[in-house]
Amino acid sequence: MEETYIGQIQPGREVSGTFALRSMKLLPYRDGSGNYLAVVLGDRTGQVEGRVWEPTEEMYQSCKPGEIVKVRGQVTEYNGRMQIQVTSMDCCRDGRVDPRKFIPPGNIEEQAAREKLFSLIDSLENKYLKDLLSIVFKDDDFTGVFITAPAAKRNHHATIGGLLEHSLGVACAAGRIAPAYPEMDRDLLVTGALLHDIGKVEEYSCRTGIDFTDEGRLLGHIVLGVQMLDRYISQLTDFPMELKLKLTHMIVSHHGQYEWQSPKRPKFLEAAVLHHLDMIDAAANMFGAAVGSREYEDDSWTGWVKGLDRYVFCK
Repeated sequence: MEETYIGQIQPGREVSGTFALRSMKLLPYRDGSGNYLAVVLGDRTGQVEGRVWEPTEEMYQSCKPGEIVKVRGQVTEYNGRMQIQVTSMDCCRDGRVDPRKFIPPGNIEEQAAREKLFSLIDSLENKYLKDLLSIVFKDDDFTGVFITAPAAKRNHHATIGGLLEHSLGVACAAGRIAPAYPEMDRDLLVTGALLHDIGKVEEYSCRTGIDFTDEGRLLGHIVLGVQMLDRYISQLTDFPMELKLKLTHMIVSHHGQYEWQSPKRPKFLEAAVLHHLDMIDAAANMFGAAVGSREYEDDSWTGWVKGLDRYVFCK
């Protein structure tokens, strides 16, 4: 039987596939005669509930949420929603996980994104900033993670490659808006845009889903980003201290408000503009994702979008 994705399943059909076990609960039958398992299975195309009627105790002890499971069963419909009646569920613990099966891809093609990234770097006139970005993005260990990392756990750019897509979106907008304000330092703004979220390569882990690392929970991407910036700048001789201070402040202040976990509010023009461009790019992604995920293409409105705290008009 072919490997099945959740987006392909239909009531009445058999299913055989490898899924992420999103959740699992051992629940009692109403008559008290035993227990069954209520599970939620997921991959990059969505998630679906499942029921395991037997042997429930064995499966409950052998698997845990976050693991990858090989599932066979029958797709049914219950209360208007699809559900898998699971006949077998075995954990896969060989250690080989391709997160692309479980986390949706972003909206950007990797090679085109790389070309756009290095084109932006080449466009800089400030030698120190160009040298800094060259060191950062020619670090294969860093770039290998950066191009596949998400920009968030949920809400905006929570995809494979989301961090690259978001960083380029902010940086390209920075390059376009800077000429409208002669007093603005375009090179500083573009550099800050490309570096403002670099700490997210250490904040998140991607396996069967997007989750926080220990460093992400304890420190967060702002602190991690400042530490990374300091390590890269230390590789450059004679990097101006004032320029380092400004870049550090742009990372520290890009959330804009104290209530949004920003250690500082922006204190100069480029930092303030970076904050607003960051918000614009995130909002554009969330509105676009909301419209694209509505149930029917001809719907005028989406359902309630939690991240935006509103319904979204689609026409």
